[in-house]
Amino acid sequence: MSKSIETSGKTIEQALQKALKELAARPEDVDIEILPTANKGFLGGLFGSKTVNIRVTMRDIKGVDNHVDILQAIIAKLLNYMGVEYDVTIESMPDTTFINVNSSGLDGLLIGRRGETLGSLQHIVNRVFTSQTGEHSKITIDVGGYIKRKHRLLVERARKIADRVKKTGKEFDFEPLKASDRRIIHLAVSELADVSTYTIGDGLLRKVVVTPKSNDVSNSAGKSKH
Repeated sequence: MSKSIETSGKTIEQALQKALKELAARPEDVDIEILPTANKGFLGGLFGSKTVNIRVTMRDIKGVDNHVDILQAIIAKLLNYMGVEYDVTIESMPDTTFINVNSSGLDGLLIGRRGETLGSLQHIVNRVFTSQTGEHSKITIDVGGYIKRKHRLLVERARKIADRVKKTGKEFDFEPLKASDRRIIHLAVSELADVSTYTIGDGLLRKVVVTPKSNDVSNSAGKSKH
């Protein structure tokens, strides 16, 4: 059961500070309820002092700090099993929790061929985190900045190809790519004028096509932006 206390003061802020001191808590750790106030004094308080009464309750939440602790424990267990010495940084972003692992000369082992080992590591961390917390949260794992470098190079390549498509007026087909890489290309090209993208193919053979906007067929059957 959550700990709860009642305090009073001339203002809500004064009453809250009393409660926080007693609970050894931060403002973001508590919920505040303003209670009915019985004014004392002549004629129901017209000439008496008024006070504000509040009830302050500690929150039962799995906050960001707790999430970081859980993720650090999951990463530690996995990498210790693999015998990898490492350090890790965890950063909360608007659409994901980004974890970067730096190992002692074993980044290549953790990344694997074309990032396959890294992808498996990310999948395991997401599954274990959901199992332990009951929450579905997107978690991105990087090793030695591999994902960020790959993202940057893919954006640069997409822009160069888009420039070529504008100059030649001819479409360009990327090789089959996984969904996250296709999304990067779609977003990079969407910021440019005179070109657009669509996706063709099925399953593992899906690939992005960059096309002049004059030839935009992204709404044609069998073609999409995914």
